[in-house]
Amino acid sequence: MKLAIFDLDHTLLHDDSDRGWNDFLVTLGVVDPEEHKANNARWYHEYANGTLNIRDYNRWAFRLHREFGTAQVTQWRDQYVSEVTPTMVAKQTPAVLDGHRKNGDEILVITATSLFIAGPIVKSLGIEHCLGLDNEVIDGEYTGEVIGIPTFQGGKVDALNAWLNDRPAYESTTFYSDSHNDLPLLQQVDHPVVVDGDERLLAHAKQHGWPSTSFRD
Repeated sequence: MKLAIFDLDHTLLHDDSDRGWNDFLVTLGVVDPEEHKANNARWYHEYANGTLNIRDYNRWAFRLHREFGTAQVTQWRDQYVSEVTPTMVAKQTPAVLDGHRKNGDEILVITATSLFIAGPIVKSLGIEHCLGLDNEVIDGEYTGEVIGIPTFQGGKVDALNAWLNDRPAYESTTFYSDSHNDLPLLQQVDHPVVVDGDERLLAHAKQHGWPSTSFRD
């Protein structure tokens, strides 16, 4: 059996699910729009530049759980996943996933997005396995603290290796991603594939002869 690994945002989705979630909160009117948009833009800029402190971002993102309670935020999350994220699925994503399923491949998503957001999105795509930011829960409430391996940059390699320890050996591994932040994992797999890549990743792919494609066309 072969293993097909996918990034989530800007790969299987044509947009960023974290940024979309934050925009959705503004639409609901539960956060200050100007402050929230400014912070959201700052965090996204740091991610794009590869300088994001993922733990600091996670604390900021989960502050709503402390303010409104996890039960309420979960209701908003479910509404977001139901109403908004289906419109984010890239045009070619269903066909690509179906192709791997027909080949009998195992499918795994590895994302820097929290499992609170990414988990139900990945499930809606019919994918069983997902590695993402796992969060501490105390007395039923999310604290905003990351537990386990942060699945960002080189952390994706560590998380995958830990996951593989409990799996049978695969014939080969393929990883699809858009981001230069994923270079550590792209360099480790047997078959790296750039999907709608950012400028830095496209330059690296061209230099090393990696295939590049689009899921949006």
